Amino acid sequence: MKYLLLLSVLIVAACAGAPNLIKGKGGVYGRLSADSHPAFNKKLANESGSGSIYGEEKTTGAQYQADRVDYAKLDDLYVGLIQTNLPPRQHALTATAEGMSQQAIALATGDSLLLHNNTDRSQHFFVAETSSADGRIQTFPSLAAGATASYRIDLAGDLALLSEDNEGLKTVLFSRKNMLTKRLSSGDSYRFDNLDPGSYQLIFWYWRLGRIQQTIQIQAEENVRIDKTLTVDSVINAH
Repeated sequence: MKYLLLLSVLIVAACAGAPNLIKGKGGVYGRLSADSHPAFNKKLANESGSGSIYGEEKTTGAQYQADRVDYAKLDDLYVGLIQTNLPPRQHALTATAEGMSQQAIALATGDSLLLHNNTDRSQHFFVAETSSADGRIQTFPSLAAGATASYRIDLAGDLALLSEDNEGLKTVLFSRKNMLTKRLSSGDSYRFDNLDPGSYQLIFWYWRLGRIQQTIQIQAEENVRIDKTLTVDSVINAH
């Protein structure tokens, strides 16, 4: 199980940074960030010695792993909005000798991966459910070295794109029907506008932590602001 703590601010507003108001329509907007455990930040702030909170070892006091996640620099956070009758989209992805061009992608079920094989051999890619040991698998035709193909994702939920020929080629996927997604760096703003009044599902996801789903109500000619910080503090079951 993956867990999240979400600090959430819900403000109904029409101010700077909000979507333009359209007659009869509404919108949702905000800022998405990630941070480490608040207690860890406090402990590190009280330690003597020099060094960055992330990515380095301190010269004195407690020692921290040099490869610790730098939450402030994450660039693969996602926010998704569940809508109706959403047209399919394509998401570009490249396989190289060093690995995949993206570690994770959130997309709508029915979207396609435009996958380019930049390795020196053919690859047999497939998508597997990761939420259970006996999960379903979706296979694709072999992709020759240097070739590009579009692969439609028909499975939903927590998935992984893998290659039968190279275990180092892996991209974590999160798929949900009719989900319009935006990829963000930590601290970036997002917005969804021109929405009909009604109830919507808003999803925040980072592949190392999991996801949180929140129901929002959109009113005509009104913007809803939702700022979120994803962290690994006191645990909430994300599923």
